[in-house]
Amino acid sequence: MFRLLPCFSLLISLQSLVCAQELVISPVGDFADLAKARDEARRIKAKTMVLKSGTYFLSKTLVLEAADSGLSFIAEPGAAPLVAGVVEVGGWKPFQGAILKTTAPKGVTPKQLLYKGERQILARYPNFDPKDPLYGGWAFVEDFPASGAPQGHDWNRELYVKAKDLRKWAHPEDVQIDIFAQYGWWNFLEPVLSLDSSSRKLTLAKACGYDLHPHNRFHFQNALEELDSPGEWFWDKRTGELYFWPPKKDKAPKVWLPVVQSIIQIKGASDVKIVGIDFTGCEGTAITMENASNCLIERCRLDQCGGFHGAGVSINGGAACRVTRCEISRTGSSGVGLTGGDRKKLTGPKHIVDNCHIHDVGFFNKNGPGVSLYGVELIAEHNHIHHCPRMAVQMSGNFCKVEWNHIHHVVLETQDGGAIYTGGRDWISSRGTSWSYNLIHDVVGCGQEKEGLKHPWFTFGLYPDDNSGGIDIIGNIVYRCATSCIHLHNSRDCRVENNIFSGAGKYAFDLHGWREDMSFFKNHLKTMIEGYDSVKDEPAWKGMRGMEINPRHPFRDDGTMMSGNVVSRNIVLCEEGSLYGDIRHCTPKWNTIDQNLAWAAGMPVRTNVSRVGNDVGPDLLAGAGSLDGQVAGSTPKGWGWNHRPGKVELRMTEDGALTADSAVSDDPKNPHSTFHGPNVGLKPGGAYRIRARIKSSAPGMRVELALAAYEPGKGYWQAKGAGFAASPEWQAVEVTARVPRQGASDFKDWIKTGWLRIDSHSPSGTVSIDDVVITEAEPLDEWNAWQAEGWDQNSLVADPQFINPDQDDFRLQPTSPAFRLGFKKIPFELMGIQPEG
Repeated sequence: MFRLLPCFSLLISLQSLVCAQELVISPVGDFADLAKARDEARRIKAKTMVLKSGTYFLSKTLVLEAADSGLSFIAEPGAAPLVAGVVEVGGWKPFQGAILKTTAPKGVTPKQLLYKGERQILARYPNFDPKDPLYGGWAFVEDFPASGAPQGHDWNRELYVKAKDLRKWAHPEDVQIDIFAQYGWWNFLEPVLSLDSSSRKLTLAKACGYDLHPHNRFHFQNALEELDSPGEWFWDKRTGELYFWPPKKDKAPKVWLPVVQSIIQIKGASDVKIVGIDFTGCEGTAITMENASNCLIERCRLDQCGGFHGAGVSINGGAACRVTRCEISRTGSSGVGLTGGDRKKLTGPKHIVDNCHIHDVGFFNKNGPGVSLYGVELIAEHNHIHHCPRMAVQMSGNFCKVEWNHIHHVVLETQDGGAIYTGGRDWISSRGTSWSYNLIHDVVGCGQEKEGLKHPWFTFGLYPDDNSGGIDIIGNIVYRCATSCIHLHNSRDCRVENNIFSGAGKYAFDLHGWREDMSFFKNHLKTMIEGYDSVKDEPAWKGMRGMEINPRHPFRDDGTMMSGNVVSRNIVLCEEGSLYGDIRHCTPKWNTIDQNLAWAAGMPVRTNVSRVGNDVGPDLLAGAGSLDGQVAGSTPKGWGWNHRPGKVELRMTEDGALTADSAVSDDPKNPHSTFHGPNVGLKPGGAYRIRARIKSSAPGMRVELALAAYEPGKGYWQAKGAGFAASPEWQAVEVTARVPRQGASDFKDWIKTGWLRIDSHSPSGTVSIDDVVITEAEPLDEWNAWQAEGWDQNSLVADPQFINPDQDDFRLQPTSPAFRLGFKKIPFELMGIQPEG
């Protein structure tokens, strides 16, 4: 087929027409091989390659270099070309039952198998559960006996399987375990060394990146013995034979095996455009750009690309590259990754991903985000991102923009994540960045507990983590989040303004700071200093908000580190049972929370600030629980250890006080000295006052007191306590607490009794306590108590007058009291993918 153009042209084959501007190709004939087509385009200096409909198979990555600058790959109008980095496999023969067998092509190591364009399941145990694909089909690591882990247990390489999960394989060394290790932040794919049938101990061939804990979920894969379900496959590396059980009866299945790392690699080229083309099948990232400039990927569809470390698109270095109006789905890991920029000079490439539909990423790697940004001046805007195993956007850098995106149903398979996330362990991330005008909802979280998987579970909408600072968080609508809509974890110098927060599981927002004795601070101090020192003398960093503070001396005069945050002019809608906010190790002297509008559907706004009124009853410790008259050297009845690191002692002393040795250890079950008092009766919603005298053997020893409760098999609860710097002189202390009321999100019907918990974090010395009194007291209004702490002095409790919040319509009526506080109208219509033009 020929196309006549007003330029010189040469007829080179029956399948194409070449001219100085355009080369038309089809999936049959000489130029079905895109590398040959590229070479021909170079030869004749064509600027456009037009792809007709059909499938273009690649056995090697198509590399575009500087010589290819200015070249465009575009679909013919109305055409739907597909570029697949796969080989097709045939020659299937019956093996056992519905299982078929063939020989894989020579030189191919199958790691994925596509049937009719869909990924199939590598033979596994337990079987994949199509009715519950996220939370079904898992086995769980066996718990240790009451005596704990065996002596010498290797936490990174050993675990015990339950009796029902014991397996026998001809080649256990070929088997892999896919496990959500330790905290369940993400999964690891590790090779198995052995599985002992008598002890049920599984040993890995190499150390896992995180500890292997009881209750971690896992499955085994890559064993012929586990091929027992439709849709499963297995490749025998010893014989080269490929086994497959088609999902539906099919004697001659159309099977593809991905064979290329990347489908297209752009290296050092400029002005390359890829428009309107579909891509599938590769082991690495489908399209990569390295030091490319002004390149464009537009209206492409990338589906089922990448293995465990494979993404849809990655752009590294270069300048002004863009991914726009693409659909990217079912990638092995992340959707789109942008990287580049000079952190010292704060100059960046201005790469952008916009108006893309990114969904169902992280097929293999559950740490794969929809979009990742690492560097300076990187932009993700107007995208629709959903159904991700972890973050929608994960980033670290400066002057990046995450704006106008619609994000939902994320952090589906992990915990302790956020729809948008950054960390700040280097002190300088992600200053100068904007997270603004994003619509975020249904942030779920999945926890691994003794009772099984829990969801929703411990996760957040917006998550500036680990000392991240200097972020503008403005104009977002965030609702239905497992824990809170925004979790500022020792974040510093952040502006949280003009947002709408609603429907959080525990509290609408929280500010959780660090203390000097916390492991967070100790573990990350070195990297914080290194990050600060790397930029402190750079002219570009002069005047950066909050950079006048050196991490060598980060603590304020009140002992807190978290400072410079402003939470203002937000609308906070509290669900029944949830808290307005939660503050830990953060003070109003160095942070501002004010001019907000709070509403709890006409109910009292809860803050968990437990100021109480007058005592309304006797001392609940009177009698058997009292320390009066106890024998020196003894441990009084009802008093004992919660956490006992080593051979520390708890005993009465001659002066009538109870004294505990203070110590710390690496044992996660006994990290520092913690002891408790006798049980006392508690009431749902009850308020309590604890008075005591404390002292320590050395000045500055930190002691914390809190009311707590525990019921075997049901759980643990602890009220917000208070910390004190003890000294060798006796000092009177007071702590108040509220037991969750019925209907509250943290209500537990088993809390009938509780006890005083005392924590000492010092590695040595002693702490003493005396004159302990616990009384029931009059509960005070929590909002007033919150304000008495110094928060929300000029805020309002009033109905914000949303149009229809029950239907997720958070537009405001013109008479909303929020406008009196300076709240600005949010342009909902600009969020998410925008119409062209």
